[in-house]
Amino acid sequence: MHVHKKINIPVNDSFVKKFAEMYLAQRSQTLFDYKEVNQQALFNNLGFGTDVLRQIITKNAIPIDKNREQGLQPAVLNDIYRSDLGELLMTYYFEEKLPEGERFIIPLKNITFRELADLPGRGLDAVGYRNDLEGKVEILLGEAKVSADKKSPPQVVDKTNDSIFKTQLKHKNEVPVVIQRLSDYARRLNIKDAEIIGFAIVCMESGLSGKVCLTYGCTLIRDYNCVNENTDYGKMKTNEKDFEPGKVHFSILSFSDKNIDETVDLFYKKVQELIEA
Repeated sequence: MHVHKKINIPVNDSFVKKFAEMYLAQRSQTLFDYKEVNQQALFNNLGFGTDVLRQIITKNAIPIDKNREQGLQPAVLNDIYRSDLGELLMTYYFEEKLPEGERFIIPLKNITFRELADLPGRGLDAVGYRNDLEGKVEILLGEAKVSADKKSPPQVVDKTNDSIFKTQLKHKNEVPVVIQRLSDYARRLNIKDAEIIGFAIVCMESGLSGKVCLTYGCTLIRDYNCVNENTDYGKMKTNEKDFEPGKVHFSILSFSDKNIDETVDLFYKKVQELIEA
C-alpha cells in the first residue's frame, strides 16, 4: 500500500538540458495561444510579430539569480532554482516516471502560476488526481524538499515545522485545510479537471470518505554524498500507519554524479543559456 522508493539520477548533459527545457516551458506557459493574437491590432504594422512578444514574456518570466550571476552561492532558503528543481523533479516523477496506470495528472504547476518569479510558492507543492479501478478519485498532495544535510533523516523530513511529515500529518488530521486548498486550486482549472477535483471536494465535505483516497506524495532530493536509503524516509516510513486509510508515496531522488549545489548551478546556467538562444 505505502511506497518508499529510491531512484539514482545521473547528472549528465541530457538530464540538465531536459529539465531546463521543461522549466522554461512551465515558467513561460500562457493561457492564450500566440497564434491567435491579432498581430495587426497589437503591433499596428510596427514590423514586429508574436515571436517578439513570446521572447519578451519568456525572458521576464524567468528569474535571474543575482548571487549566481556574481559567482556567489545563494542561501538555501532564498535559492529559488534549488526549490524549483525539486518541484520539477517531483511533478515529473508522479506524472511520467511511475508505471502506466499509477501516474497522476497534475493540471497546474506551482512553477507556472506562483505569484512572484523569484520567490517560492506557498501551500502544496503539487496537487494531482487519478481515477482508480474501483471508481474512486485518488488525490495527490505533494510535498518536495531538497537537502544536503548529512544527518539522516534530514531535518526537512520530520523535524522542522514545515517538514514533510508535519505538513502531511496536518493534511491527514485537518480535512477542512485540504478542502480549502483544493477549493482554491479548483478555481483555476479547466472544466475537465475541475469536475474531478470538484467531485473529491464535495465527497470530502459530505463525509463520503469511501469515494476519495488521499496519497501523501513526498519527494526528497539528495545526492550521493548524503543519501541514506535506510533512514532518510524518517517518520514518513516508521509512522506510515498514521496516514491510513491514505497512502504514503515517498520517493528519494538521488544525484549520482554531482552534489546538489553543482547540479542546481548547471541547471541555472542551462536555463539562462536557453533564454539567450
